[in-house]
Amino acid sequence: MRRLRRGEWLAAGGGVALLAVLWAPWYDDADAWSAFAVLDVLLALLALLGIATAVLQATRRSPALPVAADVIASTVGLIALIAVAVRVLFPPGDGSRAWGLAAGFVSCLAVCAGSWLALRDE
Repeated sequence: MRRLRRGEWLAAGGGVALLAVLWAPWYDDADAWSAFAVLDVLLALLALLGIATAVLQATRRSPALPVAADVIASTVGLIALIAVAVRVLFPPGDGSRAWGLAAGFVSCLAVCAGSWLALRDE
């Protein structure tokens, strides 16, 4: 645990938060699993990648796998962040947003920024 830097902590915290908020209401009473077709799978993958960055950094001696996880997490995080930002700006249907949408956006931002910081520190 001493090997974890603030980037890995931020990515892992964002991943745990994103994984939890996928079941929160994003639009009216619809959670992310029922509101999205493909984006929900991308968000779940991003959450797992955010957690994996911290786990790999804590358990591996060589930097190869942690750096690869950081690169993949930052790339997937940027794609997911753009997709969620589009959903925030242009909501489907009547435009009724719930608190899960904002929490999901912040969680995506945390994973993306954390994996980028971890990659920059490496």
